[in-house]
Amino acid sequence: MTTLGARKFLLCLSFLGSLATLAADLPSAQEYQANWPRFRGPDGGGVAAQGDTPLTCDIKTGANIAWSVPVPAPGFSSPVIWGDRVFLSGGDEAKREVLCFDVASGKLLWEKPVPKTAGSPDEPPSVPEQCGMAAATVATDGRRVYAMFANGDLAAFTFDGALVWSKYLAIPKNPYGHAASLLTWQDRVIVQLDQGDPDDKLSKIYAFDGATGAVVWQQARPVGASWATPIVIDAAGQAQVITAGVPLVIAYAAKDGAELWRADCLDGLVTPSPIFAGGTLFVINPSNKLQVIRPDGHGDVTKTHLGWGVEDGIPDVTSAVSNGELIFLLDSSGVLTCYDAKDGKKQWQHDFGDECNASPSLAGHQVYVFTKKGTMAVVEAAREFKELGHSSLGEEVFASPAFAQNKIFVRGVKNLICIGVKP
Repeated sequence: MTTLGARKFLLCLSFLGSLATLAADLPSAQEYQANWPRFRGPDGGGVAAQGDTPLTCDIKTGANIAWSVPVPAPGFSSPVIWGDRVFLSGGDEAKREVLCFDVASGKLLWEKPVPKTAGSPDEPPSVPEQCGMAAATVATDGRRVYAMFANGDLAAFTFDGALVWSKYLAIPKNPYGHAASLLTWQDRVIVQLDQGDPDDKLSKIYAFDGATGAVVWQQARPVGASWATPIVIDAAGQAQVITAGVPLVIAYAAKDGAELWRADCLDGLVTPSPIFAGGTLFVINPSNKLQVIRPDGHGDVTKTHLGWGVEDGIPDVTSAVSNGELIFLLDSSGVLTCYDAKDGKKQWQHDFGDECNASPSLAGHQVYVFTKKGTMAVVEAAREFKELGHSSLGEEVFASPAFAQNKIFVRGVKNLICIGVKP
């Protein structure tokens, strides 16, 4: 072998070794599924891997309350769980930060501000109180935790609270601030940054390298402002990033960002996130329609891959939840509607009599609903309505819950509450 050939061979071995190290550093699929690494769990559908969670609790007596601790930073982002850690984001016009709590005790382990990043303006954006600076839920790949805020700052921290990198993505131009949560896929952090009107051509989607913050790929999006969080699904032989923003549902290849297909079926303020259950995509056109889409098309699939749709009980804020057999929709007025996930036939509808901002969740055979007043209602995931539990947390709840280790983690307006058997 020539000297040049030997050098190329060694470089090749070094590259393969780097890839092997990277693969070894990533969590396994089983590890990812066992935790709650992003908004609404591993697949973004609000379904817990375990179903042995309490049906009732009592904040006054402490029954089934493992712990309750104050959250020292305001925000509407939801909890994220990995191993022995709970992560939250919070902040206001003065500062934005990431917080880490102990799963077993609720002890605040660290609270780290995001430093002013290059290009970030001195004056924070003006956002409505109901959204705030920290509406987007953080995400983790089990190695780092990532957070984004309404001022356009994106940051990564180690599990010990050390800043790894941060960058400024520009203040999103939309009337309600930024609320689309982050997600991770393999070694990447995916950010959906929709803003303005479709004709403004301001919206983008990014995939960043989790370790360095470098851009892996980015795509301009022909959509307007949205507040929906994307999901990653495995369909038609590849990993697809599913996004929703007026007027399009668009699927991108997770590996390189290439557009795979699009469907023109959205209008209004797109806040509910899509879900994937039983091999089918369910997308909510807010206050209008629940639409089924087959995710195996190419190009414009508007006339070829849209299935049934229903128009009763459609949410404007919350996302749906499904076990593949039934799908449950919760609107802002507190009405929970159950449909057959295969044909869209309505099974039942129930009014909880209170506003709801948190999306419903599924653990085992139970659907969990948290109302704005802080009521936890549990109903059977069945074709007939049956309430299994009814409890009060004693404070308002806007954020969606997290499920891990047979516990439920709920962010109230004042406290982070762990519902489960006391250690």
